[in-house]
Amino acid sequence: MNKIIKTVGLTLIGAVCFSGGLYYGVERSEQLLDRVMDEYVVISDKVDAFEKVADPKSIRSYVKELNKILDDTKVLHKIIETGQMGDEALSEFFSSYDKKIDNVNDRILELNTEHMELVFKFKEQVTRLTEETDDNLELIQELQKNIQEQTDYVNKLNVELGQSITQLEEDMSKIKSSTYWLRDKKIWSK
Repeated sequence: MNKIIKTVGLTLIGAVCFSGGLYYGVERSEQLLDRVMDEYVVISDKVDAFEKVADPKSIRSYVKELNKILDDTKVLHKIIETGQMGDEALSEFFSSYDKKIDNVNDRILELNTEHMELVFKFKEQVTRLTEETDDNLELIQELQKNIQEQTDYVNKLNVELGQSITQLEEDMSKIKSSTYWLRDKKIWSK
C-alpha cells in the first residue's frame, strides 16, 4: 500500500515538475520571439527614415539646381561676350561656381554611395531577421507539438493510474469481504 502511495506521489511530483518545465520553455520562447520582433520593428523604422532622406525626388532637386547654375553660367558667358562685365570679376565668379558645382557633385556622389551601402545593409539585415524569425516560428511550432504530445501522454497516464487505483480498491474490498481475510484476521488476533 505504501509503495502504491509513493508511486502515485512520485508520479504526481514528476508530472508537476514536467508541467513547470514546459511552462518555462514556452515563456522563454515567447520572450525570444518578442525580442526578435522588437529588433525587426527598429530596423524597419530605420529603413523607412533612410528612404525619406535618400528619396529620388531630393536627388532630382539637386540636379535641377545644378541645371539652374549651368543656365546662369551660360547667361553670364553671353554677358561676358557682349562686354558688359569685366574679365576679372567673371573669372572669380566662374571659379567660385565651379568649386561649388564640384562640391555639390562630390557630395551627391558620396550620398549616393552611402545610400547604396545602407540599402544593401538593410536588405541583408531584413533577410537575416526574416530567416531567424522563420526558424524561431518553426521551433515554437515544434515545441507546441511536443507540449501537446506530453500533455496527452500525461493525461493518458492519469486515466490509467485512476483506473488502476479503482481496480485496486475493488480488489481490496473483495479480499476484505472474503472468508480468507476473516480467517487470517482471527489467526492474527489470537
